[in-house]
Amino acid sequence: MARDRQRRGRGGWLIGLIVVLALLWIGYWFLAHYAAQTALAKLTVPRGQTQVTCGATDVSGFPLRLDVRCDSPAYADGTAVNASIGTVRATAPLYLPGSVSADIDGPLLVNAPGHDIGLTVTWTSARANAKAGFGGIDGADAAFTTFHAENTGPLPKLGIVGATAETAGGGFASAGGGSYRITADATHLALTDASRTLPPIELALDATANSVGDLGFHPEPAILAWLRGTPSVTLTNLRLAMSGAVVTASGNLSLSKEGKLNGTLLLQYNSSAALADLIEVLKPGTRDKYAPAIQALGVMSKPVNTPDGQALQTTVSFLDGIVFLTILPLPIDPIPPIHF
Repeated sequence: MARDRQRRGRGGWLIGLIVVLALLWIGYWFLAHYAAQTALAKLTVPRGQTQVTCGATDVSGFPLRLDVRCDSPAYADGTAVNASIGTVRATAPLYLPGSVSADIDGPLLVNAPGHDIGLTVTWTSARANAKAGFGGIDGADAAFTTFHAENTGPLPKLGIVGATAETAGGGFASAGGGSYRITADATHLALTDASRTLPPIELALDATANSVGDLGFHPEPAILAWLRGTPSVTLTNLRLAMSGAVVTASGNLSLSKEGKLNGTLLLQYNSSAALADLIEVLKPGTRDKYAPAIQALGVMSKPVNTPDGQALQTTVSFLDGIVFLTILPLPIDPIPPIHF
């Protein structure tokens, strides 16, 4: 009998503990639910000429997650910038604090007449993820399928009118010390300028933006301050495949206060002829102009084996925008200053 009472006592304590934990979890969910609703309300409060709006909203997901839906969110900044997008459905598992994923419906519309931007972006599917801690954003990424973007005119400085890709994605993650790893990729990427569409491009990037600083929950000021200072980037791998040419690069690059490029890259390319063809595609009519530079590259390159097959490898350096092979400047125009 005594043992039966002990068992019933232990069972009662266990049931009581489960009930308490369940009540705490329910309280936790409703607190998160309230915080999400409050954040949505604050987000849509006008700040001067800046206004963020949501159509219908919904917060659900009990008991394990928080699901937030915002229909047709839009951003307006007086007459300078206006943007809108389709429905955003975000999910935050409450057992993984700081982790959020979202499905995003297009189209994305961005209008900034003062910057010659009238952009329409569509896709078949889009998925985004973000991670944050108490100090701010730690990383984010997004992936798109059947991506299409079109501007009403050439984008400033880029001259691009439109872009399509079978898949496209990118993201960033903390690399420690205020630095961030940046990745991007695209398959069958086709860019259109005012007069033509370039051949499809396969692109992959893995780099680290050095000493950006803490992003907090509003990363724009930190990123702009970094870009407008003396930004430094470590390229782990940059791969471009286009028009029969395969070019990869790794190394370190930085900008001076005047925006002049400095650094050193380990450059690999599949052949001098393919590189000449690529330059001609990018800048029609320049094959003869850059022939001496390509010939110099070939002389200073050595054959190597790569995942893409046999290639040529050399080291290229940049000093205030002037391109060097060892100590000899390449016979090409200096790279103009880059300003943000």
